[in-house]
Amino acid sequence: MASMDLRAQTKLTGIILAFSLSAQAAGICQVAPEGIADNEPEQAITIAAAMPGTTTEEPALNSRIDVSDPTNIRNRIDELTRKILLRVISQERFNMNYSLEAAKQGRWKGWRYAFFNEINSGMGLAGAIIGTAERGSHIYSPAKVHNAMQQNACFIPMIGAIIGAGAAVIELGINEYHELLAAHKGFSPKTAIAYVKATKSDIDSLMAERQALMLNAPDKESIHAKIDEAEGRVLKDLQAQGLLEFERLHVGARRLLAFQQLQYMFDFSKNVTNAIGYDFAFLSLHRHRRVWNYRAGVLFLVSGGLYIGGPIASRLFGKAVAEIEKRKLSTTVAEAHEASIAVLKEDQAALEKLCQKCAVDQIEVPVDRLAIYGSNERHFEDQLSKSMKQRDKAKLVATQNIGSGFYVGGTKVACGVLFAIPGYYQRYNSSTLRASRMTNDYLFISSVISIPSSLYSMLDTLRIQVSGELNRQKQLKAGVHPSQLAAARLAQLDEMERKIKAMDNE
Repeated sequence: MASMDLRAQTKLTGIILAFSLSAQAAGICQVAPEGIADNEPEQAITIAAAMPGTTTEEPALNSRIDVSDPTNIRNRIDELTRKILLRVISQERFNMNYSLEAAKQGRWKGWRYAFFNEINSGMGLAGAIIGTAERGSHIYSPAKVHNAMQQNACFIPMIGAIIGAGAAVIELGINEYHELLAAHKGFSPKTAIAYVKATKSDIDSLMAERQALMLNAPDKESIHAKIDEAEGRVLKDLQAQGLLEFERLHVGARRLLAFQQLQYMFDFSKNVTNAIGYDFAFLSLHRHRRVWNYRAGVLFLVSGGLYIGGPIASRLFGKAVAEIEKRKLSTTVAEAHEASIAVLKEDQAALEKLCQKCAVDQIEVPVDRLAIYGSNERHFEDQLSKSMKQRDKAKLVATQNIGSGFYVGGTKVACGVLFAIPGYYQRYNSSTLRASRMTNDYLFISSVISIPSSLYSMLDTLRIQVSGELNRQKQLKAGVHPSQLAAARLAQLDEMERKIKAMDNE
């Protein structure tokens, strides 16, 4: 019995030993490697806990850094600084490309639309001249007014209005086509906002890891630690300016597109009502029933109201869309609004001052990055100045457009009233001499006031396009056209990225 118990006990011990060895091989029972204590240092746990998205059960890379060695921490901080700077550059590159693709304005967009509007205004002017000449020459003999000539005075402006309505539809469609192309390239509003939010989250995570390493560094009072702290502030400022730049570009693009699309809809509506009004005026002559003049007058009143209200409503709509887009970005750029170019320049100057306090060979990497920081600072300052100038110019143009709308629309409203009066009153809808004379007088005055209105539209449209083209050529010659500046900045960003990656390989 004793021998049997001994054999059984030996067999059981062998089974347990074999199971233990197999469990270790399978990873069930883990043994700490030699030289590493069972419990991690408290500093490493603090660093891991400070980083978003990491846990102490699965520590990040920097939690395995020997925090007692300042060199290891400094190397990791430099590595994180380069990563953050690369992402800041990536954000700015996206901003530049977004500015080129979002709410894209074609080279000939202005001239194309102006060309059709000139035809529209020119044909309106031709009709007004014909009507003035024909009715004015028979001011005392209204019964002798030639119907065929007066029909031409209505028919020609009607064709011009149809051309104007078609031009508005074409431009509205081209804008939508450009939006589809931009979305295909990854620059739709939704995709752009998602990209910016993801980039910000990535940078914030890297900044948190960098800050945690700095807090746990043993040489906090050294010049290197002070430089790291100053450089962190500069990086935070650059990130904020990049977010603000995107906000300006995105909100500006959405506002411009919203304004243009609604303005094109107003242009289409006012030209359609104008064309139908001229058609009714034509029918009053063709059917010898002056009651159609009343219907023409009502449509001219509507058209004039659209002339007046279009620029105002379009701008209000653009501002409303801009506010909506700002709210969409509010959580992303809330902290960035506390930053400013002045703060960036101040932090940049503080970093430069610190770098001058020790030998270049001791701080070679931060010194190499100083030029990149300075370039970004100047770019953001230039962009802010450019944005303010564009805003002031947009206000001036808006004021001029609203003034033009009131003048042209006001004359159109007056024409509507002058057409509606003889068409509405029954005493003018007869073949008597008085009825013919009063109708002729009212429509003669309508033709007279249409001449300066149409002429003003032609000259103002030409002035806007010539002024814009001269300004464009001036910018191209000086090398400061937006497309040139964007291309130069993209090339500069590529060069910065190459230098930073070269630092990483050294």
